[in-house]
Amino acid sequence: MSSWNIIPSALLAAALAASLLRKARRAPASVELRDRLAVAPRLWSGIGALEGCAAIGLAVGLIRPEVGTAAAAGVALLMLGAIVAHLRAGISGRPLLPPAALLTVAVVAGLGFGASI
Repeated sequence: MSSWNIIPSALLAAALAASLLRKARRAPASVELRDRLAVAPRLWSGIGALEGCAAIGLAVGLIRPEVGTAAAAGVALLMLGAIVAHLRAGISGRPLLPPAALLTVAVVAGLGFGASI
């Protein structure tokens, strides 16, 4: 296992876990973003659950690379959806940086896992 797997996976898993906690605790900033994006509360909770599963999958991927590849691909799709949701809500510019950065890290992690299979 190389640092091309460990570092992006750890960063991504930490970011996803933090996002899950914000959603689960109904942090004001998270609720405000949810409402601005016009996402139903139940869907928002489901997205949090997917983030938690992806964080676990990235950790498992350090032992089983194929699981890490699948988790990274799922995160990439989730972040692509987040970018689309932002754009549909008329949100552009700096607020797009977090999902775009996580999308980039997910691609790097996925490629790192893919090279390990």
